[in-house]
Amino acid sequence: MTKSPYARPSYYYSLPDMYMQMGYFPFPTPPPPAHLNRNSPYAHPLADPCKSYMGQTEKMDVSDGKLSFASLVNPLRSSVLLYVNQWFLTNFSPAPLEAYTWFGKAASISGAKTSSQVTSGYIQLAACPAAQGQIMFGAEDAHDERDGVFASTRIILPLTSAGAEPHGQWVIAPGMAMVLRVPNAGEKTSFSFGVSWWEQPLYEG
Repeated sequence: MTKSPYARPSYYYSLPDMYMQMGYFPFPTPPPPAHLNRNSPYAHPLADPCKSYMGQTEKMDVSDGKLSFASLVNPLRSSVLLYVNQWFLTNFSPAPLEAYTWFGKAASISGAKTSSQVTSGYIQLAACPAAQGQIMFGAEDAHDERDGVFASTRIILPLTSAGAEPHGQWVIAPGMAMVLRVPNAGEKTSFSFGVSWWEQPLYEG
């Protein structure tokens, strides 16, 4: 008598199946790429943890129709790329303020202060190397906007923080800068700027 096809087992074990049943996968996991794509949004999780940084400016006051600015600057001879992970502006004023994002040459910034409030994101007893990127801030006569372009505008509500999370999609090359320009229309405004980024070598050996 012919055996019914329904009597056959609904599954079978091959050699890989037996390995997997024992919790062992016989195929090797491919190694990570030796060189990361500099434009890859996945570079951050694979970057050296000692190359992630964050920092902020001092609290800045703007009045009498003037303007102030804050920036993340990549020095001309840094030999690294700065991948902007997140930036935010905190408005301490009772009125909204406008923030214009500007990208251009770092050389257009002069007479600005350099923030000392910068740290590695990897907190350990053995300190990480200092950041190549610099957080700078200043007044209206310290920033020439002609060597760049205004890329976006944000309205920051009173007593709130707002910004953007490009997650490495904004890349600042040596000699370039990202600037947040904050004008004042008459009422006194007060704000601070914070940013986080990671750094990777411009030339990988």
